[in-house]
Amino acid sequence: MEDMAERMEFRQSGRRVLRNRSDPDAHEARVQFACRLRGTEPLQGALADMAHAAAGDPSRLTRLLPLPDIRQRLLPGVLDAFARQISSGPLPRVTALATRYSILAMPSLDVPARAILCGADDSRRAAAEALPALLNGNAAVEEAFLAHCEGAGDTLAFMLARSAMIKARRELSPRWREVSETLQRGPGS
Repeated sequence: MEDMAERMEFRQSGRRVLRNRSDPDAHEARVQFACRLRGTEPLQGALADMAHAAAGDPSRLTRLLPLPDIRQRLLPGVLDAFARQISSGPLPRVTALATRYSILAMPSLDVPARAILCGADDSRRAAAEALPALLNGNAAVEEAFLAHCEGAGDTLAFMLARSAMIKARRELSPRWREVSETLQRGPGS
């Protein structure tokens, strides 16, 4: 579990970025603090802010992307998208590369509903936390988990938990099929 001090350092570095949006040192420090936090979203959000603010000088971002701490944390498609963006100018203010951790760039609505309501890190965590109780047949946890998946459109958490249940040869209640059908129909169904 990440340390509260690390989260506070990340927040304080965000405040420094807000005070001086074009300071590459402040952005780079924020990226480094993001590397200390769990998950990919803080790092991706800090990089999106840096790419948005890098008005005329993308060299720092170009230098950061190949670093092992960054390459190992971000999905290849995200890395490629950042690399493509560097060559075409600053990242737009509204972009699919921004996350809820971005403070300058804003997440685009042109992403799956799950990505707006909960990030991939949240989805993985929800599935991992629910799985022991699901495997033990806890009906209350099952209902709460499936309600989350259905309400947030969290197909990733649903898929991860369902796959683990099937692999463990656990029988799925009819509610799993209902939620699966709802998720397949998509938002507003």
